[in-house]
Amino acid sequence: MEKEKLRKRAIARLQKLADSKERMNQVECVLEKLFQSNAWKEATSIGVTMSTQFEFPTSSVIQRAFETGKKVAVPKSLPKGEMIFHWVDTDTVFYTTRFGVAEPETEDIARSNELDLLIVPGLAFNRAGYRVGFGGGYYDRYLANYKGKTCSLVFVEQLMEAWQVEDFDQPVQQLFLSM
Repeated sequence: MEKEKLRKRAIARLQKLADSKERMNQVECVLEKLFQSNAWKEATSIGVTMSTQFEFPTSSVIQRAFETGKKVAVPKSLPKGEMIFHWVDTDTVFYTTRFGVAEPETEDIARSNELDLLIVPGLAFNRAGYRVGFGGGYYDRYLANYKGKTCSLVFVEQLMEAWQVEDFDQPVQQLFLSM
């Protein structure tokens, strides 16, 4: 299956799930696995996006990070498909991009070697940790040089094996699945 069709299928599944009672059960299951993991427990700093309405909700992750004394960095997109993370706190002001993504107004840059754990978003995943995102390649470019731990928070509806991994695709090390 080509990636554009895969994206449409994944978005449809996520939008359908967004209106169901099952979603909260899956979110709780995945968050429990994340918060019990060594990757989470050992991290003193995390990189995480502000999720859109139908993506896996990251607000609880960010809140728990602050509660447990972890530093949090959120990405901003740059020209040419690049992104850079910025440190945020509970007072950080965010704005919404033309893509509907909340990005921080702060300019306090978090270098990749300062992030212990990167929580990578995606639309579709295979069990090997490869993901299909929105098609901009931002995370694949970032992950190509990132040396820390990586994971993704995944609804079972996002698992799809029938697609071809490409040379530039970068896998995440661990999937926290809702099953």
